[in-house]
Amino acid sequence: MRSEIVGGRYELIRELGAGGMGQVYEGFDRHLRRRIAVKFPHPGLGHDSDWASRFLREAKIMASLSHPGLPAVHDAGVMPGSPERPYLVMEYIDGVTFDDLLDRHGPLAVPVVAALGAQAAAVLAATHRRRICHRDLKPSNLMLCADAAVKVLDFGLAIAPDVQLTRYTSTGQTLGTPSFMAPEQVEGREVVPQTDLYALGLVLYELLTGERVMTGSSPYVVWDRQVNSTPPDIAAERPDVPAEQARLLMSMLAKSPEDRPASASAVHEVLVRAAGAPATLPEVTDGRGPVAMYAMALVANTVDGAAPGSAYADRNESAATDFSRGDLHRAVRRARRIADDSHYDAALAELSAVVAVAEPLLGARDADVVDARVRLADLRRENSDYPAAIEAYRELVDELTVERGPYDDQVMYCQRNLAACEVHTGDFREAIARLERLHIQTEARYGADDPRVSEIGAQIDRLRAARPPY
Repeated sequence: MRSEIVGGRYELIRELGAGGMGQVYEGFDRHLRRRIAVKFPHPGLGHDSDWASRFLREAKIMASLSHPGLPAVHDAGVMPGSPERPYLVMEYIDGVTFDDLLDRHGPLAVPVVAALGAQAAAVLAATHRRRICHRDLKPSNLMLCADAAVKVLDFGLAIAPDVQLTRYTSTGQTLGTPSFMAPEQVEGREVVPQTDLYALGLVLYELLTGERVMTGSSPYVVWDRQVNSTPPDIAAERPDVPAEQARLLMSMLAKSPEDRPASASAVHEVLVRAAGAPATLPEVTDGRGPVAMYAMALVANTVDGAAPGSAYADRNESAATDFSRGDLHRAVRRARRIADDSHYDAALAELSAVVAVAEPLLGARDADVVDARVRLADLRRENSDYPAAIEAYRELVDELTVERGPYDDQVMYCQRNLAACEVHTGDFREAIARLERLHIQTEARYGADDPRVSEIGAQIDRLRAARPPY
């Protein structure tokens, strides 16, 4: 039997796994002579006219992320046929899933569970910054490698936007696994970063107890328990779990997202303080390898020589207790209302103060913080403080282009507003040059017939006509 070749170079060797949304194969790249993983959407979704473009768009988002806990994306394409089948070529991860760890060892040592969970939380912190939620975190999607690194798998199919999800779930392709679905998923409400934290909490609980937390005779029974049942306090099940870690775990399992930790970073800060070496597991055969060496050097260069999560946590503990994403969202909405009443100074002062608190806690490039920074730049532009707005937009453009690339929606939004501010300061030449680059990028992304392309073209024409002679 001849091997199937994808994209003229990727040889499919064997199926590694299949779920409700996709299939993954071990493959071999004949050009670069390396093992790979090739992912396809589930055949049941192949007849959906929008699925191929959605799948490939999501592949591009994942390709823009770079993190040691995420498989690298190498390529993407579409196999011809009826129907066409999009595919994603990714790094092949050689390791053991958390499911297999439990089957082999039963409940794991507390420091090991903390170390595994801290790595998973670090990956979630990176993806949540871009508003990418996993939606299907479970032991089989978490893998421990021989060098003690944890990889979070199956993001490529799980990040579909909330828009039109009912079309896929109604065909029997549920986005999520009942035993690890948060109550808001079960009830069809908005998926948020805390949705992934709930699933991670269930994974950690299972690693500590050796037993699946939410089970039942049917998916409907499990869904009902997710909404209405809370597992016993982990401190009663595992008295050796430190009190801080036990409180964190039970808060991750809160039924309301608002009652869970504020972020994956907050989860990481607690877990990393209790973490021990996963090298005690026999599956870790390269605990002194290059990855461990790099991590040790990174820790050695923390500020003032402090261990991760110690001095940093002390500095931010009171602020983290009193501040949440909800506070940031409310501040943005309140600033907008105040500005609508023409009280720009008050709106700017309030939003600036909240962003100053949010940046060190959530990160300057966190998606919610970026939204607030963009709104802050917008308020400065509306208040005719064009030099301050230019500085803010430029900073956003520079930072976001490095992380997301020049075709990101917010990058292009900031570029256009930056050009408008440059016009008000008399820099027509720079504004026109900026808009000309943006015109090319917008056409490349959305197509020549998109109204945004013609709007930018008309704006360039108006500026050329109004530009004073040099």
